[in-house]
Amino acid sequence: MSRTKSRVDRRTFLKTATAASGAALATPLIASKAFAFNKPIELVHWSWLAASDGEVWAQMIDSFNQAHEGQGIQIKMELVPEEQYTTKVLTATATGQAPDFGWGTAGKGAQLARDGVTVPLDALIRDSGLDLADFTDSSVKAARYPKYGDEMYMVPMDLMSLQPEVNVDHVLEAGLDPDAFPTTGEELVKWGQAMTKFDGDNVSRSGILMTGSGVQPTVTWGIVAEQMGFQRASDDLKTAAVNPEAGIAAMEWVLALFDEYRVSTRDVTDRYKAFGTGNGSIFWTGPWTLNGYVKQGVNFRTYEMPNIGGTQRTYFEMGGLEFYKQQDEERYAATMEAVKWLSDNSFLWTTVGRGAAPRRSILDRPDYKTTGHPWDIRGAFVDGMKIATIPEIPVVAGPEFTIYSGGNFLASTLENVWAKQKSPAEAMEQLAARWQKGLDEG
Repeated sequence: MSRTKSRVDRRTFLKTATAASGAALATPLIASKAFAFNKPIELVHWSWLAASDGEVWAQMIDSFNQAHEGQGIQIKMELVPEEQYTTKVLTATATGQAPDFGWGTAGKGAQLARDGVTVPLDALIRDSGLDLADFTDSSVKAARYPKYGDEMYMVPMDLMSLQPEVNVDHVLEAGLDPDAFPTTGEELVKWGQAMTKFDGDNVSRSGILMTGSGVQPTVTWGIVAEQMGFQRASDDLKTAAVNPEAGIAAMEWVLALFDEYRVSTRDVTDRYKAFGTGNGSIFWTGPWTLNGYVKQGVNFRTYEMPNIGGTQRTYFEMGGLEFYKQQDEERYAATMEAVKWLSDNSFLWTTVGRGAAPRRSILDRPDYKTTGHPWDIRGAFVDGMKIATIPEIPVVAGPEFTIYSGGNFLASTLENVWAKQKSPAEAMEQLAARWQKGLDEG
């Protein structure tokens, strides 16, 4: 899958990560009911979380195993590189050797659901006592695939968005007020220009961090395009590239960052390193970066995405746990028991690991905002979920629609625009044709 390549890049951007905060670790665990099965069972869990979020997730698994020591149920976690994940799941399922559960993201598993690789969960959730009413509406909706029976195919674990991370030292150096971050596109560009530095005629520090190809210009275009009124697919999933003029205008806005406003350079290849080493000032990214930059000592804050195109919106992604088809179907109930415990005890995961909690009871806790990283570092990724309304497209061809990708058809098509080898109008025509075919195939 093209999308998986980009996520490996983002999750391996740092080799070190901070340990979880003492306050989060001290949070009392919610006990589960006594293990209700007659024979001991070891659940196999595959995870592609490989950097700072992976370290916190490993703590979650260890906590489960410690809490259930001697109770006949344990989790064995195995790391699988994300670029190999889907292929390995398909192969393992075909041979009857699939893991019991693993990580998925909303909108990416439509093909797995259609082909019976992942397991519908509504009955298992009901029987386990996991309270769906405690989950946010957006998380429950994102876990369903309307074209394939509208059942839930994952248990939501975190809600993520893209928001600007901003180097405070650069802000102060430019004489700007860190408490007055831009709310419009025009203001954003002015901030970017104030913080950009040059070496001769070349940008040496990007006021607005961009790359010449890959994920960063693709997702930037996707957010701005949808703010301007573009839709990759209509709400009924029948028509591709709604309001193409807005999509073209968004391509022109990204090009202007490089060539007109001169706040970005195509020469950056590693966006994570560039921000971490002070070569970028404003970086649109997600909460999976927080642990690493805190550990690095970067002086940064996060803010909600500005309204550049007319409607304040940003990218939405949900991480969750999906179940894979087993020959012994009795394993499903044990897997749900384990996943319910991980969900019930996800306070650590959603204050230190990544993202906002999908559980209302966790969001409402009085210590939710004071645990983990300081609120000016992680707050935008929680409060900003209200504007995270740019979802994945829940069809089999969904990965081709994904704006957070550095290797799918969308990204490769737009790379020709950023390199000035194709006009925005030509790119839009190609995208519309390819996406329409994907929608027609269901």
